[in-house]
Amino acid sequence: MAHRSAWCRIVYTRSPRIRTSGGSDRIFGVNTYSHAFFTWALARYGFRASRKAALCGAAGAALPDVPAFAGTAYYVGLPFLRDGWASMSSPEVLEAIYFTGPFGTAGTLLHSAVPVGMLLALYGLLQLRRRDRQKMLLWFLIGWAGHAVTDFLTHVEDSRPLFWPLSGWEWSSPVSYWNPAYYGREFFLIEHGLMLLILAWIAFRWTWSRAKPREKAR
Repeated sequence: MAHRSAWCRIVYTRSPRIRTSGGSDRIFGVNTYSHAFFTWALARYGFRASRKAALCGAAGAALPDVPAFAGTAYYVGLPFLRDGWASMSSPEVLEAIYFTGPFGTAGTLLHSAVPVGMLLALYGLLQLRRRDRQKMLLWFLIGWAGHAVTDFLTHVEDSRPLFWPLSGWEWSSPVSYWNPAYYGREFFLIEHGLMLLILAWIAFRWTWSRAKPREKAR
């Protein structure tokens, strides 16, 4: 798709400035760790799922980005750890990692609602909840689905078809997960602000729970 190639060219052109602080061209995003963190927090503290189930949810939320990590390791390797996006040698490398070839195709499939939707349907039809007593598989699938939907709602130039391979239809969101021209900076602040608030609440909750037994012991 033309807009994907344009996205690759934009990221490649701006990549030398990504590491700078405070620049208007800095690229922000819904990071893989954000997907994992929010799913883990929702499972563990929102629905009071077990620790194992919450961790499975985090793993499922990270799953769609695994092909991109593998593609980066294959095409770029260790220089990415040092130079980040600036280590990308060409826009074609970005396309190969995210959109084309085995890594791009796998990423597109995992970002589609079709496979995870089918698995969720089978989960219900086969009544797997009876065997999945800790809801580990369920939360894995929820995390996966949540990642796909969130990315669908936060991609502009770099969108993927939500119903691939059944349909190649794509939607460009008015909100970008990285582009400052489409509220990328504001999204970054809200995303990480929420993470800090949740962490603060968890820390307060943990401190309060430890203080109660001490009060009773007096």
